[in-house]
Amino acid sequence: MKRLTILALMALFTMSLFAQQNPEQGKPRFDPKEFQQRMEEALTRQAGLTPDEAKAFFPIYKEMKEKQRGISVQIHQLKTQCNSDEAAYTAAITKIKQLLVESAQLEQAYYRRLLEVVPASKVFKVMKAEDDFHRRMVQGQRGRRGGAGRGQGGPRAPQE
Repeated sequence: MKRLTILALMALFTMSLFAQQNPEQGKPRFDPKEFQQRMEEALTRQAGLTPDEAKAFFPIYKEMKEKQRGISVQIHQLKTQCNSDEAAYTAAITKIKQLLVESAQLEQAYYRRLLEVVPASKVFKVMKAEDDFHRRMVQGQRGRRGGAGRGQGGPRAPQE
C-alpha cells in the first residue's frame, strides 16, 4: 500500500511538472507586458526601426493606443449596458458613432506626430506589421483551442 501511494504521488508530481512546463495543455495566462514587448520587437524588426527611432516612436504610439483603449472601453460599456427602450438604443448608437469618430481623429493626430519622428515609410510598415502581428496572435489562439485551418501551431515569425 505504501508503494502504491508513493507511486501515485510521483505520478501526480510528474504530471503537475509537465503541465507547468507546457502551457499549451492548459490555459496559458495572458501577460500584457510580455505581449507588449513581443509586439514592439516584431514591429521594430518588421518596420526596420533603428533603436533611436524606436525610442522616439513607441512612447507616442503607446499613448495613442492607451487613449484608443479608453474609447473602446466606453463603447463596450455602452453596448453591454444599453437594454431599455428605443430612445436609449438611439442615444447609445449616436454616442458610439461619436466615439468612433473621436477615435479616428485621435489616430490621425497621433500619426501626424509619429511622422515627425519617423519616416512615413516606416510608419506605414509599422501599421502593416501591427496588423500582421495581431493576425498571427489570433491564428495562434485558434490553434491552441484545437481549431482547424491555418492557425495551428501558434504565431510564427514573419518571412523576410
